[in-house]
Amino acid sequence: MSKPTAQERGSSEDDRECPLCAGPSVSAFTVGDRNRAVTNRRFTYRRCLECGSFFLADVPADLDRYYPTEYYGLPSVDELDRLAAGEAPKLRLIEPARPPGRLVDIGAGFGLFARAARSAGYDVTAIEMDTRCCEYLESVVGVSTIQSEAPADAVGALPPSHAVTLWHVLEHLRDPWRVLGAVAANLEPGGILAVAMPNPQALQFRLLGRRWAHVDAPRHLFLIPSRTLTARAAALGLRRIRLTTDDPAARGWNRFGWEYALRWFPARHRSTRAIVAVSMLLTTLLRPWERRGLNGTAYTAVFVKQSEQP
Repeated sequence: MSKPTAQERGSSEDDRECPLCAGPSVSAFTVGDRNRAVTNRRFTYRRCLECGSFFLADVPADLDRYYPTEYYGLPSVDELDRLAAGEAPKLRLIEPARPPGRLVDIGAGFGLFARAARSAGYDVTAIEMDTRCCEYLESVVGVSTIQSEAPADAVGALPPSHAVTLWHVLEHLRDPWRVLGAVAANLEPGGILAVAMPNPQALQFRLLGRRWAHVDAPRHLFLIPSRTLTARAAALGLRRIRLTTDDPAARGWNRFGWEYALRWFPARHRSTRAIVAVSMLLTTLLRPWERRGLNGTAYTAVFVKQSEQP
């Protein structure tokens, strides 16, 4: 017999089902918009007892307004190329899908990775919702751009892709599994998907709880364990070939997390030299623990699309 739904039981906040697996959930914590202070409203996260994901229980209908203009600082061309050079480790992560070929960068922002991928020889298509970023991606970064707040629909309309990347994007999406399904359908056999996300198994999250920088309410709608992402991907024909919380980008997020913790309320307190120095000291002292197992602040998972059965 199937499990009764929340609606059948008589829906209440106490029996709220997980949007990802429909499992039961419990209240985890309540927090304000510490990182941006767009609102004084407080938000509740719940933890799924089955898949282990954390999810925002009260997603704002007007989510766009929580991404202010300064969320994306558009660099000069020289600065863009300097910063894009730092994306080389991400290119190495997707090396099984070497160029040429179509690479779709979902949630491209202002295009650091898109620029690096274009320079490496990929035919890059960027999918982004922000109007300013889309104009910049087209005119400065030099890649084909689709402006869309529905990435599943956007990627679903594209020809088959050689590679798809979601660098810290899934946690922002209202329906991450729908996007993952669209990506799996779009990838050509042998194609590569790379996903980077905040890691709810992180040492920082265990120590800092709701003060962890990557809670980022209300922009981060989900904190999904790597095992849950891997299981969903496998059901879609995507086999995981790499999982790490110790790639260069993830190590940078470790230091970022300690710095934000020291700022206490990051939206209202800027980093000082002392805070930066102490955060670097904390990062150094805790490095042996954060680099062990899956203790790092963010994880990167790389998947390959299985060959279709004849």
